[in-house]
Amino acid sequence: MIRIPHSAYADMSAHAANVYPYECCGYITGTADPATWTVHRCRNIQNDLHARDPRQYPRDARTAYVFSQEDMTALFHGEFEPPDARAIGFYHSHPDHSAYFSEKDRLDALTDWLDPEPGYLVLSVIKGRVEDLKWFQWGPDRETFEELTVEVL
Repeated sequence: MIRIPHSAYADMSAHAANVYPYECCGYITGTADPATWTVHRCRNIQNDLHARDPRQYPRDARTAYVFSQEDMTALFHGEFEPPDARAIGFYHSHPDHSAYFSEKDRLDALTDWLDPEPGYLVLSVIKGRVEDLKWFQWGPDRETFEELTVEVL
């Protein structure tokens, strides 16, 4: 089970609703104590990439997301509060689709650049309103991502 502070849930939900019908993206930092969690809203540059090179980037931000370089730099080189904070998870939305971990989500998440590995939260946004959310975490068997039950505190 993963427990998400209501303030973090509200911030991510507002972000998803504000950018609808496009996908939002961001990350959460903090410690094992959910009271320390901070949501970092990021800029989805998928529309920029699609406009520049639609052949290489055939999808727009309605069905895909890419974090900006500035946001990724802030994640890797940022100083977070409290000082022992780390990346807890990444989040993004699925406009007018269910909250599921797509094959692309899985492939994007299969990296070894953070330890311990962060979780992945997917928000289902239907007609501009968050209807569901699901958290996926690398399973203890190290072979797949598992869906965890989410409790909003």
